[in-house]
Amino acid sequence: MISPLTTVLCAVAIALAAVLAVPVSARADDGSSPIGTITERMRGFQAAQVALAELGIPYSWGGGSLLGPTLGFCDGTNGYLNGQCMADHTIGFDCSGLVRYAWFEASGGSVVLPHYSAAQAQLGRAIPDRSDLLPGDLLFFADPGGPIHHVGLYLGNGAMIHAEHTGTNVTVLHDVFDDPTWGHRLVATVRPEPADSQPPGVA
Repeated sequence: MISPLTTVLCAVAIALAAVLAVPVSARADDGSSPIGTITERMRGFQAAQVALAELGIPYSWGGGSLLGPTLGFCDGTNGYLNGQCMADHTIGFDCSGLVRYAWFEASGGSVVLPHYSAAQAQLGRAIPDRSDLLPGDLLFFADPGGPIHHVGLYLGNGAMIHAEHTGTNVTVLHDVFDDPTWGHRLVATVRPEPADSQPPGVA
């Protein structure tokens, strides 16, 4: 029997082959390239690979540095399970910590994202058309009328890897766009880019 992880890895490989086959000269009406350059495609694919290597790592509120999983912390509201603080003794990632690490590692340190999903959504290039999404692009979520509070990393073929909440592990969501929990909360899609103006994050 083929494992779910094998299925995801195959899907990512197929998605990579598909995007690499698209001519780099393909352009949107404004002259930009939503499909991305070969460098962008490879960097995003590498970010997806880095994130997939963290499958099964526990969620930890505030966890994750530029170098990998770390202890988290509890802030009076987040980091608890059944009233007990879990984050302060759990080495892992929260949602923004996972994608921050994946992109820093994949880009050789040229993409430094903040450790906060709403701030991450303000950086990089917006990809408004879902059909232009590439592996590695970031998906941001919010409750109706509320601020962004969650981020995942797109894997291609409708799949996303994310660190969801305390008590769970890093996992793959296979059909994020139709998922009853997250599908209707998707509010932004962004492709991280190196930027000299981005302040270095605190590791």
